[in-house]
Amino acid sequence: MKIEPFKLERYYTLYEHTSEYSLCNSDCEAMTISELISLESGAKTAFDKLWLGYTETQGNLELRQNISSIYTNLKAQNILVCSGAQEPIFLFAQAVLSPSDQVIVQSPCYQSLQSVPESIGCIVEEWKINYKDNSPYYDISNLKKMISAKTKVIFLNTPHNSTGFHFSKEEQQELIDLARKNDCIIFCDEVYRELEHSTDYIIPAFADVYENGVSVGVMSKAYGLPGLRIGWLATNSKAILEKVAILKEYTTICNAAPSEFLANVALRNREKIIAKNLQIIRDNLALYDVFFEKYSHLFSWYKPNSGPIAFVKINFDLDDIQLAEQILKQRKVLILPGSIYDFKGYFRIGFARKNIPQALEQFEAFVLDELV
Repeated sequence: MKIEPFKLERYYTLYEHTSEYSLCNSDCEAMTISELISLESGAKTAFDKLWLGYTETQGNLELRQNISSIYTNLKAQNILVCSGAQEPIFLFAQAVLSPSDQVIVQSPCYQSLQSVPESIGCIVEEWKINYKDNSPYYDISNLKKMISAKTKVIFLNTPHNSTGFHFSKEEQQELIDLARKNDCIIFCDEVYRELEHSTDYIIPAFADVYENGVSVGVMSKAYGLPGLRIGWLATNSKAILEKVAILKEYTTICNAAPSEFLANVALRNREKIIAKNLQIIRDNLALYDVFFEKYSHLFSWYKPNSGPIAFVKINFDLDDIQLAEQILKQRKVLILPGSIYDFKGYFRIGFARKNIPQALEQFEAFVLDELV
């Protein structure tokens, strides 16, 4: 298999663990094992007695039941537990797609949604974002024009990485009606789901409301537990689930028993974890509001209504890669250039970490030294 280098992950590999401050991470504040198991009486004793044999390929039954509780119309049998979100994305594409299939990808995107189908030999079309008064939107009429008889899958991501855009219920239904009419699968990356900033913005999972919908979730983002490496694929389509499950026997086979145990603890206490992380997001968004109002001549941003990330537009004459390099060199602050997404002139910020105030302080120091 020939596949393009993963620009975002390569960028983080090179710089994430050498920077002192980060303004661009997309996951929520992480916990220690001690903090996590303290949420539940008896969890520590049970963890100490955990058997370290092989686990079920589809995932621990209790874990799948707990995952299914996130959804409305899905049960344990509709869930396949995987390693993170990257594995179900990869396995789905390999299991379902063939060379010359057309797929449409919401763009900009998490690169594997595009690069994995390309590596298979698919015809990949980009459904590109638009901006009006700094607010992002996707024109569904353009998507209608892109669909053909060869269209197999529409790859979506909501809340969206990297812009923070989130579909409304009306837009979601329009997308489902369009896919149903054209007999297309909708594969939706929903790793930031449950981080809606208000209940007004909650929409159903695509797997809940479309018979050919596939939803991907993960413990890494909304729950702030990327170290567990637990993700999943959810769908009402038995055919899709079985194809992916068979391929999983060629990759990870099964999941780590300690990770499945700890994911169960987290999901049983997910309301507490989500509430904590949403409060961090709200606190940090208030800081960003002040900052971007103060420096509106330098930056423009769309304040999202869901998720932990957003794109910021650069309003001065400096390449986004160069800006990121200068900030990292002078203030040891990490930002994610839009060019990583083939979207120049922007950079991605995050707001779900506790140390955002300190990172933003260093970012402002750079602005005052170099840009004002």
